[in-house]
Amino acid sequence: MDKVSEREQLIFDIAQTEWELFQQVYNTGGRASCQDDPDTFFKMRMSQWMVYSDEVLLSYREDCENACREGRNVIFEKYGRMMESTFPEEYEAIREHLPDVTEKLDIVEKIVKINLEWDAEMIKEYPNLRKRGRVATTAEDGVMAGSSMESYLRGELLTYSGKTLELVWKETKDAYDRGESLLKQTIVNETLFYGYKSLEAAEARYAEGNE
Repeated sequence: MDKVSEREQLIFDIAQTEWELFQQVYNTGGRASCQDDPDTFFKMRMSQWMVYSDEVLLSYREDCENACREGRNVIFEKYGRMMESTFPEEYEAIREHLPDVTEKLDIVEKIVKINLEWDAEMIKEYPNLRKRGRVATTAEDGVMAGSSMESYLRGELLTYSGKTLELVWKETKDAYDRGESLLKQTIVNETLFYGYKSLEAAEARYAEGNE
């Protein structure tokens, strides 16, 4: 059995913390099915954290620790903010429990903007694979469609500390300037977790008529 590296353990520990916080989130419709699916949760969350440096990981872990000490649940806050466009009445009922994020808005929107460009590329290059995920933009949010990639990302970024946001922005911008996509790499990681050898293999698997 291969030895787990310190970085791999760190990524797993972050996902474990998020999973535990996720279990404490309750919604008016009852417990969500994804709260009983740790396999998918860990694959998705670890795939995302794998694209970032140890500096980002350590900073975010500190964010989670600080939030817990303050009696906050960052997963509740993320999903709460996502409700603004899907369940606005319910959002109004909880918004007073969410921290003020005014100072974070500018940097968050810069990160979101780049990710929307990356997502548009994924939709163009891997349409069958991409359509299995969330809708793309906040404008598409709704009770039936759920929250979009854009709304999900914005909601999550707004839970990060200023320090973590600065680090994520730098790594996002650096990747963008190099012509690379952290979003694409995240999806590569996901497909590898599910046993595919490449994005192309996953795209072929999900081509129309080959579900």
